[in-house]
Amino acid sequence: MRLSLLFLAASLLQAQSPAQAEKANRAKSLLGENKFAEAAALYTDLVKSIPNNPGLLLNQGMALHMAGEDAKAIPPLESALRLNPSIPPAMLFLGASYLRTGQPAKAMVLLEKFVSIDPNHAEARQMLVDAATASGQPHRAVPHLEKLSQLDPRQPAVWYELGRNYEGLAAEAFGQLEKGFPESGPFFAVLANSRSKISQSKAAFFFYRKALAQSPNLRGLRSSLAAIYRQNDHPEWALHEEAAEAKLPKLNCAVKTPECEFNAGRYQSAIRLSRVRNTAENLYWRVQCFNVLAADAFAKLNALPESPESARLLAETQRELGRHAEAATAWQNALRLAPGNPEFERELAAAWMNAKQYIEAQKLTDTLLAREPNAPDLNHLQGDLFLAQQLAEQAIPFLEKAVKADPLLLPAQASLARALLQAGRAAEALPHVTAALPIDTDGSLHFQLARAYQSSGQAEAAKTAMAKYQEIRTRSRKQDQFLEEELKISPPQ
Repeated sequence: MRLSLLFLAASLLQAQSPAQAEKANRAKSLLGENKFAEAAALYTDLVKSIPNNPGLLLNQGMALHMAGEDAKAIPPLESALRLNPSIPPAMLFLGASYLRTGQPAKAMVLLEKFVSIDPNHAEARQMLVDAATASGQPHRAVPHLEKLSQLDPRQPAVWYELGRNYEGLAAEAFGQLEKGFPESGPFFAVLANSRSKISQSKAAFFFYRKALAQSPNLRGLRSSLAAIYRQNDHPEWALHEEAAEAKLPKLNCAVKTPECEFNAGRYQSAIRLSRVRNTAENLYWRVQCFNVLAADAFAKLNALPESPESARLLAETQRELGRHAEAATAWQNALRLAPGNPEFERELAAAWMNAKQYIEAQKLTDTLLAREPNAPDLNHLQGDLFLAQQLAEQAIPFLEKAVKADPLLLPAQASLARALLQAGRAAEALPHVTAALPIDTDGSLHFQLARAYQSSGQAEAAKTAMAKYQEIRTRSRKQDQFLEEELKISPPQ
């Protein structure tokens, strides 16, 4: 926090006696020396002798905030604003204290008011980003990240956060598209674009075809099909699709539309226009805009000198592609740039486990658990490590600790059920496999449930669970067979 604000606020006080003036000056000096607790004590005494003075209350609250006593800082700061609603430092420090005490919604109200007065205050902007993130409102974080990127474009953390928030907004728009228009051409087009992005050309081809069947005049679909044909050595088919794309009606931009603005590179304008009405097409172009903006933010991040954020982005990309060994290498590099980062260390341990580098993963999880012995995610990771090595008995204590600390950690419930079954403790496995059923997408948990019932002598329950398993597996096989038949690069229709 900028200390100039402290000295500005100190000028609001006009002490009423020489002794009080001396105490006020001493408190101000202590603030300048970063002796915040001592300054807070002096200001508290002054407030008692000179009540209802907004400047004193402000200084008391600021000193308490700077001393880490945010819960105690809130009442005097609130009082200062009641007495004088136009003190910018009170807005700033009260917003900061609200944020630190887990009240992000209250923080945003004050901090947004503050940045309307001081729009170039970077710390306030960052606090607004943190408050919006804590509130699960990425749309409120984005304008402040955009401003931060303008204030100092050399900050890699800002570009990383901006890119991730744009991705969050793209996902939000896609969720609306999926809910409102699940069989539409724009919906299938977004699916196709996402598959194309990760080089799943057959799946992309399948969804582009479905999009084209629903929306034959949606521009870009045939060009995307042509690109897939060329990648798969079918240039003559590509020419056919390119010719069909060229025959589509010309885009009339006499009236601005999201598509027109997108094609002109005016993404913010396209987003604003798309919000007028949530049609399938508008939501499609909104997704497209946010994805382009995210890619641009990440490009700017990667253009800067190497940073923990750029290494993290690479690691996360490799993880999403299922390249676990490469992800582990990238996480190691991220830790070289940010030694001791606990999130990076967790990710590295998980990447090593998924890459079957169990010795390295075990050493790291041992170290992490020594620091955080009760962390549910770490105990879950340690348990899964033992399970991956067929060491169920060693896995069980860690998995039990994980689910005890966080019963809603359903993957840990599933792992514990599997470990208990492997250890021959079927009756103990039953409540855990039952708890994990909501995440059973392939039928494996229902199979475990059937085993647990069977081993516990509950034949009818085992029969019911096995029937459910067979139903899920049959449906899954039919889907796999359908996709195998459909996911072929076939001639133009």
